[in-house]
Amino acid sequence: MEKNIRFIIFSLVLLANQAFAQLLHSHNDYEQKEPFYAAYNLGFDSIEADLYIKNDKLYVAHDWKDINRKRTFKSLYWKPLLAKIKANKGYAYANKKELYLLLDLKKDGKQILAVLDKLFRHHRKDLKHVHITISGDMPKPEEFEQYDKLMFFDGRRNTEYSDKAYERVDMVSASFLDFGKYWPGKQQLPEETYQNIRAFVMANHAKGKRVRIWGTPNTTLAFETLKKLEVDFIGTDDLELLKNFVDK
Repeated sequence: MEKNIRFIIFSLVLLANQAFAQLLHSHNDYEQKEPFYAAYNLGFDSIEADLYIKNDKLYVAHDWKDINRKRTFKSLYWKPLLAKIKANKGYAYANKKELYLLLDLKKDGKQILAVLDKLFRHHRKDLKHVHITISGDMPKPEEFEQYDKLMFFDGRRNTEYSDKAYERVDMVSASFLDFGKYWPGKQQLPEETYQNIRAFVMANHAKGKRVRIWGTPNTTLAFETLKKLEVDFIGTDDLELLKNFVDK
C-alpha cells in the first residue's frame, strides 16, 4: 500500500513537472540598449520591468534617482507591445506564442496598481495572450481579488495564501541566496544548494505553479544548471548568451 502511495505521488509530481516549458526571461529588461525590442526580437518568453510612479505617470527605473521623463512605461513597453499585438492580429508574437510581462513595483504599489488596473481594463481584448504578473510591492493576498483578473501575482515561498488568493498566483519566486551562498556560476553548484532548489521546484510544480529564481549568474553553466533543475523562468541580463545557449 505504501509503495502504491509513493508511486502515485511520484507520478503526480512528474506530470506536474512535464506540464511546463522552460521560459527565457529578460531580467531588468529596461537596462538593455533597446528595452522590449532586444528581448522581443530574440523571441524571449518573458520580459521584466521595474516601475515607479511620479506625478501620476509610470516610469521604468531600478532606483528612484534613475527616473527619466523619457523612460516611461507607456513609451518603452506599453506602446510597443500594443503595436506588436495589432500587427500579429491579437498575439504578441506572429507564431502565436504568449508573452509574459513581469512588472516589479518598487514602491507605492497600490498607486501603481490603480493606474495599471485602469489601463488594462480598457485593453482586455488586446491582452488575451499576454500574461501579466505583478511583483515587488504587492497588495496582501486577501486583496488580490480587488484587481482586474488580467493581473496575476508573484508568489513567495513563505507566504500563506487562501485557495482563492492562490488562484491569482502565477508563479512563485525566490532569491538564489535563499538556498545557499553566492555562486558565480563558474563551477558546479554545491550539492546542498542544488538539492534545496530542487525541493523548491518540485514542491511548487506539484501545486501547479511555475518557479523563478532571481540573482542567478549570467554563465552557460548557470543556464545548464537551472535547466537541469527545471526552473521555469531562466533569467539573464545577457540576452545573446542565453539565446545562443538555448539554440545550441
